[in-house]
Amino acid sequence: MAYLVYVAVFYAILICKVEPVATYTSTFGLIGHLLTFPLYWIGLKIHTGEKRWPWIWFAVTGVLYFLGDFFWAYYEDWLGVELESPSICDVFYLLNSYTCCCAFICYMRQIKELRTGTILMEILISVLAIGSLLYHFIIAPLIIDTSVGLFPMFFHANMSVIDLALFTGILAVIWGTEQSQFFTKRTLLLGLGFFLCCFVEQLSLAIEVYDLPIDFYFEPFWTIPFWFFALTATYPDEDETDEAERVELHKRWSPPLRYLRVGLPYLLTAIILVLVGPKAAFENTPFALVLFLTAGHAIMTMLQNKRSQRTTVFHQKDALGDNT
Repeated sequence: MAYLVYVAVFYAILICKVEPVATYTSTFGLIGHLLTFPLYWIGLKIHTGEKRWPWIWFAVTGVLYFLGDFFWAYYEDWLGVELESPSICDVFYLLNSYTCCCAFICYMRQIKELRTGTILMEILISVLAIGSLLYHFIIAPLIIDTSVGLFPMFFHANMSVIDLALFTGILAVIWGTEQSQFFTKRTLLLGLGFFLCCFVEQLSLAIEVYDLPIDFYFEPFWTIPFWFFALTATYPDEDETDEAERVELHKRWSPPLRYLRVGLPYLLTAIILVLVGPKAAFENTPFALVLFLTAGHAIMTMLQNKRSQRTTVFHQKDALGDNT
C-alpha cells in the first residue's frame, strides 16, 4: 500500500507539474528507496544464522543503489550539473549489480532441491534468445557509435551480462523448484523481483542508447525491484513454510508456470522474427541458432507427446486385459 500510494503521488506530481517537486523528481524518487529500508530491517530480524546472508546482501544492494541515486539527485537537482560517465554514481551502480549477484548466489545455495535436467533446453533457448536481442539492440549500437567511450561501453555491457546471468538463475529456480513442489510465495516474489530488475535496467539502457523521450513515464518505477526484494525478505524460510500452503501454491501456480516454461522459447522466437525479420534472423548466427534449437525442441516435444500417448494406450489395454 505504501508503494502504491508513493507511485500515485509521484504520477500526480509529474502530470500536474506540481512545483517545486516536479523540478526535483530525482530527489523525490529517493523516497521510494527509503520506504524499503524498514522491510529490509524486518527481514534481517526474521532470518538468523546463515539464512540471513542473502538478505544482508539484498539490503546492501538496496543501500548501494540508493547512494547512486542520491549522488545523481544531488548533482542533477541541486547543483544543476549533468553527470558524464564515469561518475561516482556509476561506481555505486556497478557495486549494486555485483552485490545483487552475491545475494542471488547465497539464496540459490540454500535451496535444498533444484532439478534443472528436464528444463535445460527451455532455459538454453530462452537465455540465448534474450542474450541475442540484448546484443543486437543494446550492445551492437554502442560498438558502432564512435562517440561512446570505453567506460560507458563497459558499464552497459556489464549490466547486460549480469542481467542475463540473473535471468538464467531465476529461470532455474522458478522452473527447477516447481517440479518438486518446493516453491513458496517467497520464491515467486523473488522471481518477479529479479525479472523486474532485469527489465527496468535494460529499459533504462535502451532509453539511453536510443535517446527515447519516454523516461518521464517510467520515473516512479525504477525502484520497483527493490520493493520486491525487501518484501520477499519479510517472508519466512522455505523449510518453515507450512506443507499444506506449499501444496496449495503448487496446485494454483503449477499449470500457468508450466505453460510459461514451454511457451517462452516460442514467444521469444516469435519476437525475434517480428523485430528482426525472418531473412535477417537466418543470416545472424545467434538468431539462427535460436530458430534451430526452437525447431528441434518442438520436434522433441511432439515425439515425447506421441510416446506418452502410446504408453497410456498400452497401459489402458493392459488394464482391460487384466479385467477380462
